[in-house]
Amino acid sequence: HRRQEGDMPQSQIRVTLTDEAAIEFIRGKVRSGEYASESDVVHEGLMALKQESEEREHWEREVLIPAHDRLMANPSSAIPIEQVERNLEARRRQRLQAT
Repeated sequence: HRRQEGDMPQSQIRVTLTDEAAIEFIRGKVRSGEYASESDVVHEGLMALKQESEEREHWEREVLIPAHDRLMANPSSAIPIEQVERNLEARRRQRLQAT
């Protein structure tokens, strides 16, 4: 999602990158024409990070915390770790056979 020409940020922040791989990644995105500027690359990356953070917070609020509360209310419903490991291994084997 590129900012349109003429869209001026209301405030600015300067960031200094020292990671050469990150710098080259950003410059490559601009050179390829995918982005108009280095700022646009960083902006899109930050928007993706923001969305990921919001999704994780939503998952914690809507899934993790209620599951924890249910477990605390009824500890006997817990699955032993050994069973969890067996279930995960069986699922892994099924995925490998499907490919």
